[in-house]
Amino acid sequence: MRPMIEKLIPEQIDPFRYAEQSLRLSGVVRLADMPRLAENAEKGGAVTAELAFGRDEQGVTYLKGHLKTQLTLTCQRCMEPFTYAIMSDFVLGIVNSLDEVDALPGHYEPALVKEGSLALKDLIEDEVILNLPIIPRHAPHDCKVKMPLSTVSGEADKAENPFQVLASLKHKQK
Repeated sequence: MRPMIEKLIPEQIDPFRYAEQSLRLSGVVRLADMPRLAENAEKGGAVTAELAFGRDEQGVTYLKGHLKTQLTLTCQRCMEPFTYAIMSDFVLGIVNSLDEVDALPGHYEPALVKEGSLALKDLIEDEVILNLPIIPRHAPHDCKVKMPLSTVSGEADKAENPFQVLASLKHKQK
């Protein structure tokens, strides 16, 4: 049995032509082809994307997308690699200029077309970056660095109150 060949997402497309025909795309973008993401993750692997173009009732050209990937990030606690899964859905309103952004309905994020084409690889890379954790780290039970446990509510009451001295001064004045 031959291995399945992954279909690559095109670099640039005309989103308005795709929307007129209600076209769908599915395929992959290699992580190695995403230079901004490479700063945060190892380059092996790919992002699987499913994209659907169309026009809504208000005449807005849109792109609905679903992407998923698994990245190898570096935990900022223990500095060891860990796997981080991303699965994201997004809806973008396609616009020709920044003036059109304000006219988009609130449920659309803008995607700016430059010189009649939309850079799909960059758009997918943006969506992956938006889904990265602010501070990449293992789950606490998986990390080699063990963090101190936070106090349980019952123990917090027993802990010494730093304002206890002030309370004792208040009682002395009476």
